[in-house]
Amino acid sequence: MKKFRLLTIGTSGIDDPESVSRIILVNSISLAVTFSIVIVGSAISYFLDWRLSVVVPLTIEFIINWSVIVLNYYRKHKAASLVLYFLQCTAITYFGFLLIRLFHLEFVIILLVAIIYLIFKETLLRRLALIGASIVLLLLELYYYRVDAHPIVVANYNEVFFIRTLLVISIMSITILVSRPYVKSNDMKYELQRANHLIKIFVAQITHELRTPLDSIHYITQLLRKEVQRDDNLLNIKPLVDVGFTISSNARSIVNNVLDMAEIEAGKEPAILNEAFKVVPFIEKIMEVHRIIARREEMRLNLQIHPNMPEVIFSDPLTIHQILTNLLTNAFKYGLRGKTVNVEVKRRDHTWELNVSNYGPEIPSEKIDSIFDPFFTSRTGHIQGSGLGLYIVKTKVGLMGGVIRVEAQPGYTTFKVTLPLREGKLRDIPDGAGSDADTGDFYKARILVAEDDKVHAYLFSRFLKDMGCSFSIFRNGQELLEALKKCPDDCPDIIIIDCHMPILNGEEAIRELKKTPGLSHIPIIVTTGDIYSDTIERMLEAGASTFLKKPIDHTALQKTILLYLKKLPQN
Repeated sequence: MKKFRLLTIGTSGIDDPESVSRIILVNSISLAVTFSIVIVGSAISYFLDWRLSVVVPLTIEFIINWSVIVLNYYRKHKAASLVLYFLQCTAITYFGFLLIRLFHLEFVIILLVAIIYLIFKETLLRRLALIGASIVLLLLELYYYRVDAHPIVVANYNEVFFIRTLLVISIMSITILVSRPYVKSNDMKYELQRANHLIKIFVAQITHELRTPLDSIHYITQLLRKEVQRDDNLLNIKPLVDVGFTISSNARSIVNNVLDMAEIEAGKEPAILNEAFKVVPFIEKIMEVHRIIARREEMRLNLQIHPNMPEVIFSDPLTIHQILTNLLTNAFKYGLRGKTVNVEVKRRDHTWELNVSNYGPEIPSEKIDSIFDPFFTSRTGHIQGSGLGLYIVKTKVGLMGGVIRVEAQPGYTTFKVTLPLREGKLRDIPDGAGSDADTGDFYKARILVAEDDKVHAYLFSRFLKDMGCSFSIFRNGQELLEALKKCPDDCPDIIIIDCHMPILNGEEAIRELKKTPGLSHIPIIVTTGDIYSDTIERMLEAGASTFLKKPIDHTALQKTILLYLKKLPQN
């Protein structure tokens, strides 16, 4: 137990495992060398009749070796490593000169080089240590070839054999001590790789499996909210519907963050879109959802869009939506009850800012630099979090060519996102994309849907029925194609098709449609949850007109259908 305490001297209060392992290794080498001095040094001193030229240097080395432990105790870790290393360089040089007839110490230089990368972390110190080892090797080689060298001679062969044996055992022991981390790391490497691979598969499978039912719940809560708005008799269940909508939104946000994290770790950067949209209705639509969440958290949500902000900008709406959602989620999580979360949008020269502020506990200064790290979270009492939201935000902002910073004041925190500004005009927005649709716009519109998920198919039918469209829903691409071939004169106005389906998937079905005379002109809307893979690109290359992210937002579906209805030749 005492030995364990000696090895861990200087490690208390240090959270970094790498730093702890370096300190323990320095202590271990210091103790091993000290033990070797006692055993081998005593034997050499005895057989050389306790010569002062041997005893005095060994005593000095013994004392300095112990000082390494003392330096670590007083948290002078860098000084301890330097003293340990260059003490060995000096000792090898001195005793290599003095005891040349007993043993050659060139092979010990290999040990010196090996410990460089284990006890030093800084590149400069590693280079200095390597230079020191090289100088020692050069001095020993030059001295060995000196003709006039007069080292100490030991006449008794048995004594020489005994001293050499002790020295070899000592060097081997220290070598094993030093190489142990290498061996242990190599043994664990493949186990860790396998475990990491299994964890990634597990997380990916679970999150993908969760996404489908969560999307379905989100569909249903959208429909319930619309039903409550239409029927005053249902107002008594409005709070419950709002709670369900809030919970489903938060759960979907968590799952999306985990999937984003998996994509980032796999080195797959999502493509950043660049399309024109109106700033005010876009931001207000996001705020509308989060005001429900704010009420549930007993907070208020305030939006301020400065007059200097352009009416239309070019950017990636999906990415901005995710950035703002994660920042608001963070604000609700750490904000004080009864206070207001402020969202500010403004222009600043050739950039624009999206600022989210909340009243709450001050972020400690020592944690500011770590707040955007993955899995960083301040878990205190009722506050829980995965620690992915701000990391995802920073990654997304970086992909868009922007920066994010945090300004922490006592009781008030502001996250500031600065993005490149590309101003647009109203004419840059696709026809119908920025307008509110009326059910009369969809009258007699015929739409075919290919969707294998029963819940999604049912919800599609509700959405399309509410719009006033006539529609048919099929379980896969093959059924859709067969229905079109049976009634070639009854062409739909629009086709909505899912990416992943049995028998004939979305991509294959689109290619068949585009090859079929009389069907190639029909606009095709793809629905998918794989927004960060190459699925969308492949579907668009196959001939799809556009895509909608799952879960399908009712308003987004309306506007997209309206856009392509207006583009039809008869309109």
